Amino acid sequence: MTTSFTPILQRAVERTPGALGAIFADWDGEAVDQFGRVDKNEMLVLGAHYGIILNHVQAVLRLFHFGEAVEVILHHDRMDLVVRAVGLGYYVVLVVKENVHLASALREVKAAAVALRAEMM
Repeated sequence: MTTSFTPILQRAVERTPGALGAIFADWDGEAVDQFGRVDKNEMLVLGAHYGIILNHVQAVLRLFHFGEAVEVILHHDRMDLVVRAVGLGYYVVLVVKENVHLASALREVKAAAVALRAEMM
């Protein structure tokens, strides 16, 4: 199923060297859309679980009055994830292969978040 968000996610994946996929989801982990080169069910699980991590980080930061978490980067043995708040309770997750230069991933996930938010309005 293609939505108006699909081209935004596709652009982020295709412009990021080593990107495996991206998912756009709401505050409770429900996927809105996704694009990737990995199994769609795996992307759904990643999106839901890493959204929970973003929510926990945001809750802790609010507790200590540090403001909102905009982005969380998680390094793993076989992949890295960039989770970025889109606003209005939504977030985007970009999954990349391990040991890639993250500058492109950070740039593209930020651009995707801006475009996703604009598309929501």
